[in-house]
Amino acid sequence: MKTKISPTVVGLFVMGALLLGGIALFSFGGVNFFSKPERFIVYFDETIHGLDNGSPVKLRGVRIGRVVNMNVRAIPLEPGSGGSRSVVAVVCELSRDVVADGQGRPVDVSDRDELQRLIDEGLRAQLGVIGLATGLLYVELDFYDPARFPFAPRAGVESDYVEMPAVPSAIAEFQANLTEILNDMKRINFSRIAGEVEGLLVDT
Repeated sequence: MKTKISPTVVGLFVMGALLLGGIALFSFGGVNFFSKPERFIVYFDETIHGLDNGSPVKLRGVRIGRVVNMNVRAIPLEPGSGGSRSVVAVVCELSRDVVADGQGRPVDVSDRDELQRLIDEGLRAQLGVIGLATGLLYVELDFYDPARFPFAPRAGVESDYVEMPAVPSAIAEFQANLTEILNDMKRINFSRIAGEVEGLLVDT
């Protein structure tokens, strides 16, 4: 004889499973459906080839967010120059409860004023390389000396997000140094040096 299962029992079982799943998400997954994560924007003056939507945002190597949007902005130059230059605007989203102060208390990075305070204290963004073989990039956050890297809102662009100042990446510095070396090499008169060496050999 088959045992008839009550639909009420099945319904209660399903509801209980959904309730337990929701409690697990809230308790262990850090999911918060009722608060909007804070976003900030970074204007990079260098190429971001290798950075995509979903790329990590890290603080001292710890992932605290992700890249959610990227676009190119044309910034007008000084009046009368008749031109413009471009920067890449990268919008990043921060996760909650991943940053703490010196006493271990969580820092609410979803608070716009709190994020601005960290920027005033020297929080800056920089492009980092995930792997030299892959060429993938991420946004690295760290604290720098505000006197050396002062914060000044970029003129000519507008955004609804807090602006995070950017510092040159190691890639950009390497490219700048390489360009400077190549320019110095172009100024070397190799023909004259070769002639002097040849004359020295003949004299010898």
